[in-house]
Amino acid sequence: MTDFVQSRSTGETTNRALLHDEFQTLFEAAYGPVVRTVWLVTHDWAVAEEVAQESFVELFRRWSRVRTYDRPDLWVRRVAIRKAQREAARAGRRTLLERSSAEAAVQSATEETDPALVSAIRLLSPRQRAVVVLFYLEDRPMAEVADLVGCSPSTGFVHLHRARHRLAEILGEEVDGHVG
Repeated sequence: MTDFVQSRSTGETTNRALLHDEFQTLFEAAYGPVVRTVWLVTHDWAVAEEVAQESFVELFRRWSRVRTYDRPDLWVRRVAIRKAQREAARAGRRTLLERSSAEAAVQSATEETDPALVSAIRLLSPRQRAVVVLFYLEDRPMAEVADLVGCSPSTGFVHLHRARHRLAEILGEEVDGHVG
């Protein structure tokens, strides 16, 4: 009887270690890109890190189920993007002074992206921001973008079309009819 109890607890320990290792591997691979995506939607590094952390905590709580999905990284990204959209909408209601306090902290994160484009993207709605960031800056297919943002692919293309026209208006450029 004791051998059975010991082998059962050893099996549970091994299973927990495997679950932990799988989660750790996903976390190490996906945390940075998720923070970057959220930052490009919210334009606030602290909020981006907080949203990413909350999303990974949610993933950890559901890991035994989500780990069986084909792409658990997309599950956590979807959660993070939806949280980011809510945060961006809240930030839009805050005063300009509150929003500008984070500008210096995220300056280093914009090195890879054209500052004029980042400024123009900030003027888009949160959903349009998310679609532009995911489709163009992260080079994701529209089906995945739509799934992450929580709309159909055709609606995603509508958001992308409107965002492109708004960006062209802001940047003083012309837009061709081709989206993609």
